[in-house]
Amino acid sequence: MKLRNLYAGTALALLIVSAGPSWSQDTAQAEAEAQAVKREQVQESVTAEADSQFADKRTALIQEAVDALDETMAAIAAIEKGDKDAAIAALAVATGKLETVVAREPDLALAPVRIDHITYDVLGSVEAVRKLGKQIADLVDDGKFQEARPLLSGFASEVVIRTTSLPLATYPDAILSATALLDEGKTDEAMTVLNAALSTQVVTDTVVALPPLRAMAMIEKAKALLNDDGKAANDKAATEANDKAATEDKAATEDADLTAADYVEAARQELKIAEALGYGRESDFEDLHEALNELDRQIKAQEDTGGIFETIATRFKELRTRIFN
Repeated sequence: MKLRNLYAGTALALLIVSAGPSWSQDTAQAEAEAQAVKREQVQESVTAEADSQFADKRTALIQEAVDALDETMAAIAAIEKGDKDAAIAALAVATGKLETVVAREPDLALAPVRIDHITYDVLGSVEAVRKLGKQIADLVDDGKFQEARPLLSGFASEVVIRTTSLPLATYPDAILSATALLDEGKTDEAMTVLNAALSTQVVTDTVVALPPLRAMAMIEKAKALLNDDGKAANDKAATEANDKAATEDKAATEDADLTAADYVEAARQELKIAEALGYGRESDFEDLHEALNELDRQIKAQEDTGGIFETIATRFKELRTRIFN
């Protein structure tokens, strides 16, 4: 199932900073809206990458374990109906399925049976995200944890892929124990054992941070807008025409006339948002910012940018390994 079809599991938060002498709501909102336009241009590739990671997790599901869980639920339903024989039969099937899993993968500790996801996404300027982060930190420093909790719960921009698994060290034994209790006519005790077994399912989360993913997609967009020889795709006259058009009617031209430099700046903003959200420290992003600055310089000078794109790709891989793995 495509993540784009699972928006019911998406939590969105819109951040707008308060008016002040050096920063206004209008400015913050304008920046957030401009960044949202650029995000929209790379949404397809970002979704595809998230889909890929979700699909990888789904392939890890073990069907026999899924079946064993289903049979456990069937046994509980049978007990509630007073059908002891049906419950025992369901648990026998569950035991057989689990034995198959253990026999095939004797060293496996957790057998994945379910994959879910939820997306958290902050829509706001870098400044707005930083201000909210400071507000949360101040509340925590003051010991106001309950006031900080609702703010912190949505302070993220990520896809959380949640895997639920059966613990193979204990779950099969619980099924056997419940079966023995049912055979002795101890249905209440068997129900207690089965419910306890269900409560031992292990939940693990894999976090896919969206800002770095978007930043990389934006760099790919910038690369696509450059010629094969690495020079700017638009000549000076075209760039000036675009700038003039943007000034006269920004809303009408922003989608179609984004330049490579626009995407580089958008990528830079995404990295700053990642830092503001706590996906890394300033030092974690220094190499990438330096590479983006060099890319900016080369674009303006219409120099060959092939080498810097390779460097940027390497920097992103290093970032993912250092922080997100």
